[in-house]
Amino acid sequence: MIKKILVQDSKPFLLSLLFVFLATSLLFFLATVLIQVESNRVKRMEIDISERGLIASEEYFVNYKINRLTSDLQFINDTMVLNGSLDDSWSHIAALWCAYSNSRKVYDQIRFLNSQGDEMIRVDYSEDGAFALPKEKLQNKKDRYYFQKTIEMDMGQTYISPLDLNVENDAIELPINPVIRFAQPYFDQNGVKQGIVVLNYSASDILSQIKSIATSSFGEVYLLNNDSFWLYHSKASYKEWAFAYNPNSTVKFSDYYAKEWGMISSGGSGTLTTENGYFNYTTITFDSVPASAPSGIDAFCNIGNWYIVSFIPSGIDAETYPSSDFGSLALAAFHQYAIFYLTILLFSLVLAGFITSSRMKSRQVKFFSEYDVMTGAYNRHSGIDKLADLYKSLSKNNCSMSICFIDVNGLKQVNDTLGHEAGDALIITVAKTIRTHIRDNDFLIRLGGDEFLIVFLGIDEEQAENAWNRIVAEFETINSTEQRKYLISVSHGIEMLNCTLNQMLDNVLNQADVKMYEEKRRIKSNVHIIRE
Repeated sequence: MIKKILVQDSKPFLLSLLFVFLATSLLFFLATVLIQVESNRVKRMEIDISERGLIASEEYFVNYKINRLTSDLQFINDTMVLNGSLDDSWSHIAALWCAYSNSRKVYDQIRFLNSQGDEMIRVDYSEDGAFALPKEKLQNKKDRYYFQKTIEMDMGQTYISPLDLNVENDAIELPINPVIRFAQPYFDQNGVKQGIVVLNYSASDILSQIKSIATSSFGEVYLLNNDSFWLYHSKASYKEWAFAYNPNSTVKFSDYYAKEWGMISSGGSGTLTTENGYFNYTTITFDSVPASAPSGIDAFCNIGNWYIVSFIPSGIDAETYPSSDFGSLALAAFHQYAIFYLTILLFSLVLAGFITSSRMKSRQVKFFSEYDVMTGAYNRHSGIDKLADLYKSLSKNNCSMSICFIDVNGLKQVNDTLGHEAGDALIITVAKTIRTHIRDNDFLIRLGGDEFLIVFLGIDEEQAENAWNRIVAEFETINSTEQRKYLISVSHGIEMLNCTLNQMLDNVLNQADVKMYEEKRRIKSNVHIIRE
């Protein structure tokens, strides 16, 4: 029979064999392409969620930092009002400012300029600490734009300068020193304008935080000013600050990506996919500064808009950012699954693997978008969103929620001395202990690094403190029984939301943060994290 088929019916047999093989092979080929499409789609979705979360974290941090610095300026001005006798020594105020500068560690200069632009008090900060400059080294700044803007302002008004490089004696300071200047006119106790108070904020502080968050990006991260010049470039630092040396420089984002800049500069947030690659962006307008500044302060921002951009170039390798081009997907599928064309029976197993893999990756995407992998706490983006939604749902008749801002003391010391494995164990222990000792309806947010938030629902500040004391007692038990090479020490600050006061959520977070830093300063002087 077989011989007859091969001799007499060979052509129909071969045609039938070819048809069946081509048909089944085509089905299998389409299946493998679908597998590749889904795998690439899920991976791109993971990357897109990660990049959007990164951009949102950068935006939140920048706005929070600018608002807090405005509050610091008001404090410095208040020290002049309360302690300034307008004598010739200024020694008492200089001593106060030195102490404050040593505490904050982010202000290169704190100055009082009289109405003619002469520096009367100047406290500089260096690696060795803060110090007041002697009279012979003080300068006149009457021609500087921030003096001219601020000296014309009225009481209670604040000027915030653009982010630029500090200039000393008419030359850009080297090494470069990015600064933002916060300034207010100073009025004496008789209401007479005597000059201005200026904070030179070392923007390396905010840029280093942006850099730290940007390390998790799959591509490049930029911070752009209103003219599209790079203030930060994660892959090419030589492109930064071009405008400081040449205002007409063409080393700026818009000259590289003109079409994309046209869309990004229109404001808002969004994503773009062009022939150049994938862009994720958000606009920081600083509109929230006047609303979030201390009561009675009008903030005049001269920063312009900032733009945070995540960019994945189109030429990047497929392992980093998979292609969505059908031709590339088909070729990849053919090479990857060529051997299976000889084993069509395994098609059902491949299909089952495709379905299982898709479901698993979708769950992973959801988990990575909401939770911190190391601690199991909510990540910054999802946690802050959850907190904001809860706050919006509270009514004045049912408003009881307390927020605890937490910072793990000595994490850097543990990392540097005992290694990052010990540091990770410290973070995990702190998070696990907290989650064990809070209720099911309370929740923990990891803001990043060594900072956390506990949200206590339905209890006031006193009850939240009692809950925190139970957590601290557990830390002390661990310290006394486990004999680790380090001590667990955590600083905290608790603030209660009060709907009847129409509080802003950012202000509540800021107050909790301030309380935490006050406790942290007390603890740091009395505790040694690494055991002898």
